[in-house]
Amino acid sequence: MMIIDRTEVNEIKKIKKWLLIYGRRKTGKTFLVENFLTFDEYFFVKRDRTILSKKDQKEITYETLTSLLERGLSNGNTIVIDEFHRLGDDFLDFIQYINKKGKLILISSTLFLSKKMFTSKSPILGFFAEVPVRIIRLDDCLRTLRQYNLDKKRLLETAILLREPLAIEYFDPKENPRKTLVKILQYSTNAIPALVGEIFVEEERSISAIYEGILRAIANGNTVSGEISSYLFSRKTIQKDDPSLIQQYLKNLMEFGIIKRIKVYENKRLIYKHVSPLVRIFYYADEKYNISERRVTDGELERIIDEIMPLLVEDSIREFLAEKLGLEESVAQAKDFDVDSVFLRFKKPEALVEVKWRDTIKTSDISEHLKKLKTKKSYLFVPDKRKIQTETVLGMKVVDILDFL
Repeated sequence: MMIIDRTEVNEIKKIKKWLLIYGRRKTGKTFLVENFLTFDEYFFVKRDRTILSKKDQKEITYETLTSLLERGLSNGNTIVIDEFHRLGDDFLDFIQYINKKGKLILISSTLFLSKKMFTSKSPILGFFAEVPVRIIRLDDCLRTLRQYNLDKKRLLETAILLREPLAIEYFDPKENPRKTLVKILQYSTNAIPALVGEIFVEEERSISAIYEGILRAIANGNTVSGEISSYLFSRKTIQKDDPSLIQQYLKNLMEFGIIKRIKVYENKRLIYKHVSPLVRIFYYADEKYNISERRVTDGELERIIDEIMPLLVEDSIREFLAEKLGLEESVAQAKDFDVDSVFLRFKKPEALVEVKWRDTIKTSDISEHLKKLKTKKSYLFVPDKRKIQTETVLGMKVVDILDFL
């Protein structure tokens, strides 16, 4: 299976404190620790609270674990406990009093307990460096994929797909990434919503329904908190159409890396976006075409993917270029025009990017209103600039993904 070198590995290795590594399921937390960090013991806590020692594949008791932990840390060892939250509050109290030598690495995939550890009442507050593990960065995927000599369009679409570790096992360099996406949607109808659903297992069912509703609302194009609130109210998920009722839910989803918030330039509005392209595709397809409740043909899934791919590229490129340029990402929205990406420095626009994810582009496809935004740089981002006959369109420099690698 392909291994993508992740930028955060080197950052984690530099941290000397005890580590709490957290994030939703299937972001590669366990793989990262097992393959890139050095440790002496690795324990995994199963759902029934039995504990498995990965060193010899034997089950041990809780009492044996605490004894091994106390002795190992005193000897300066590094010990990993995966899904530690299943051990309960007694384990947090135990950690408070043990010797702080050695290195303890805890891994968790639930929001409830991860947040509980950071509260002012937590017995272990301040003991750990908090390390959220999100989906893979786009530039890490692009860097790994360069060895396959893919054409530019396939390179970027494949990189967007592989940001979700679940997709890596489906990767075939000879296959169009949209065909690969069809396979994933066909065979992962239950797995994809479970990626984010399990982080709320400790919450009440009614609360989990609100989280699920927010993800569906955003995928359906309701990206402002007022629109999300109205969506939830219309489905009787909340009792009143009031955006203030969902602010904590939105905050929690952002903290756990499920959604992100983006500014609207020259506007006080904030919009919310899915972080995972794969999760967004699933909820988009399920909201509009009900794919989880019926058998969907490959042809229909291909049409859905063709429909949403340009939107995925817009969001991915906005995030990617904001990091590359060292600027804040935002969008511009007005009654008569939208701009895919506006990059800000101290609230002032430095650059704009308009994405046209098709091979043939006419000048009439580009809004004249883009000129209203006075920026130092403006780019027209296309699949492959060699297929465009001119280097600039309406004053915008024509670029593709290789210009930024």
